[in-house]
Amino acid sequence: MKKYLLFFILALVAASCSSAQRTDGESIAQSRINDGWQTLTPEAAGLNDEKLSELTDFIHADPHSDFRSVVIAKDGKIAFEGYFNGHDPESLHDIRSATKSITSMMVGIAIEDGLIADVKEPVFSTLSAYAPFANDGPRKQAITVENLLTMASGLHADDDNSDSPGNEDFLWESDDWVRFSLDLPMADEPGSRWSYASVNTFLLGVLVEEASMESLSSHAKKHLFAPLGITNFDWRSEPSGRTVAQGNLAIRARDMLKLGQLYLDGGRWNGIQVVPETWVQTSIVGRFDVPWDDYDAYGYGWYLHTLNIEGREFQYFFASGNGGNKIYVLPKERMVVAVQSAAYNTNYGQRRSLEVLRKVLAALVASGVRRLTHFTATRFPSPQETRRTTWQVGSNWVIARMGSSASF
Repeated sequence: MKKYLLFFILALVAASCSSAQRTDGESIAQSRINDGWQTLTPEAAGLNDEKLSELTDFIHADPHSDFRSVVIAKDGKIAFEGYFNGHDPESLHDIRSATKSITSMMVGIAIEDGLIADVKEPVFSTLSAYAPFANDGPRKQAITVENLLTMASGLHADDDNSDSPGNEDFLWESDDWVRFSLDLPMADEPGSRWSYASVNTFLLGVLVEEASMESLSSHAKKHLFAPLGITNFDWRSEPSGRTVAQGNLAIRARDMLKLGQLYLDGGRWNGIQVVPETWVQTSIVGRFDVPWDDYDAYGYGWYLHTLNIEGREFQYFFASGNGGNKIYVLPKERMVVAVQSAAYNTNYGQRRSLEVLRKVLAALVASGVRRLTHFTATRFPSPQETRRTTWQVGSNWVIARMGSSASF
């Protein structure tokens, strides 16, 4: 029988000790987790118990053994945790390309600290120490930090095309990742077309490393993870020792949730401004359409999407990685959902994680709890903005143009 750990975290238990139940009924003592999270019951969070049971039944009935965890925060507190197939709250898990959203955070921090001028900084001028560049020219010299953030560098790189010169598989085969990335030919004008390419995010990591004079992993440990109380993680390095900025960060599910909560709260954690609020707001504006099912738009390393659950519309932004690894952030519901899955390179991992989110939202709908309808906002959308998504993130409204190709 497939075994899993399922934690319904109760506020009463949080003050002492929680217990985990296996499907065979064996009770396992679980020491209290002291990582900065507060907890509340699913009922207090407005999550229907019966629907949550359907969620865990769905995961338990899955014929694969590669689903790892789902953790839900509501109103800044953990309301539900489920760990499966041998994982527990302390397990590290490789979230693959969901890491790209964390690298975007590091770019925002680097700009705030003056290490990078702004998103208009020209990439190849900044990395001129690596000149001369193959396939150089005006188009390559025009690539900006923003072009890398939005997957619109114009480099001949497409991870969805195995024949593309800049496909990530070729990057992994290279002995010199920086030279490989910088020497790629151009395919488009910078900023003209969205093309999913991991070399873009890798180069963002190179920019932060060159400016900070330390690895992206070390810089993140000091300036992002430490303020959030994230002490246990593993971020893979490429052959020369540079951090794999585009993926392969292994962290706990609770810490994935912290990163989502950080953005829900406008870059703040426990009252400390970790990521600039303006960066958070700018990052979740949809700038290019995404030509994939269940993805609407792309911002600065974050995706946007809308789901309809039993007639109710849910708009959210999210980090996404191979295998079904997700950080879903739903501003109007004040909810964050972290999903860990090891269904790497399969055709079901992403769909299964989306179904998990659907079932979480069904639990919210079934409870009868409505989304927040009142905000103290700095502005409201005009009638011309009705096609846009309006969120409050931190202290300000964010107007996210769903499916727009405009640059802001």
